[in-house]
Amino acid sequence: MNAPNQISMSADIAGQSATAPSWHAAIELGLRRGPLRTDVYHVLHKGPLRIQRPFYPEGDLCHLYLLHPPGGMVPGDELQVDLALEAGSSALVTTPSAGKAYRSDRQKTPQLQGICARVEEDACLEWLPQETIIFDGAEAELRNEFHLAAGAQLLAWDIVVLGRRASGESFDEGRCLQRFTILKEGRPLLSERTLWQGGSALLDGPWGMAGRWVSGSLFATLTADRALLDELRDGLAAQPYYDQCQAEWGLSQRRDLFMARYLGNSPEHCRRGFTYLWEKLRPLLNGRPACRPRIWNT
Repeated sequence: MNAPNQISMSADIAGQSATAPSWHAAIELGLRRGPLRTDVYHVLHKGPLRIQRPFYPEGDLCHLYLLHPPGGMVPGDELQVDLALEAGSSALVTTPSAGKAYRSDRQKTPQLQGICARVEEDACLEWLPQETIIFDGAEAELRNEFHLAAGAQLLAWDIVVLGRRASGESFDEGRCLQRFTILKEGRPLLSERTLWQGGSALLDGPWGMAGRWVSGSLFATLTADRALLDELRDGLAAQPYYDQCQAEWGLSQRRDLFMARYLGNSPEHCRRGFTYLWEKLRPLLNGRPACRPRIWNT
């Protein structure tokens, strides 16, 4: 029986077989608002998923660095992150390096990477991981799922890199399936599914990726008016190396959800643009100025 106030294991973690040939790694984190700051009161991990000790560069808001020492997923691997933010708590979660999905086997065994977060009333989550690199021949599934209570706030992004172009590798085989789900009080704000198939017409067609190999999506539970959208578009166009990366940005407001899209050839350029958006939008999200995680400087 679980101790009082302890988060129950998710079905994904509890149902894993001890004899499974692949490496199933999972971590559960529970955060609550204390007298002076947001504290991590519950940590349950299995396999090589860890966090460093919490950092508090802003005094009360918790910064967490999620660590996966192997650095990548081989066929059959599963990485599952479960977050629970209690009412009034605040956390910024990021990763120190890019994730990787390596080439799969002949059976096309999938590699799964998922985040499932529950954000209670008046809590705020900033989910800001670095990119995931999909190797040629990988069979990757990326799941992003967020459950928000009334008054909860979220800013989250996901960056996908198809192939290792710097090493001369394209994305001719395999697939990458990305899912993004955001629910507010049980009602969908967003339900999105994107499938990249290695070697498909989508990758080169002008109606698809148009020969580019980096895709980024950012979502925030706030409202940006036309003046702010125009300001943000101008700021993104002024980012260094905009022309060299053959980048395209798309910004839109859909009811209570702000959305930003990147299509280009540089994960660094995408991260730089998303960081710019985060710095501009954060005061609207939680009333705080931007405070970059120290790990981003290394």
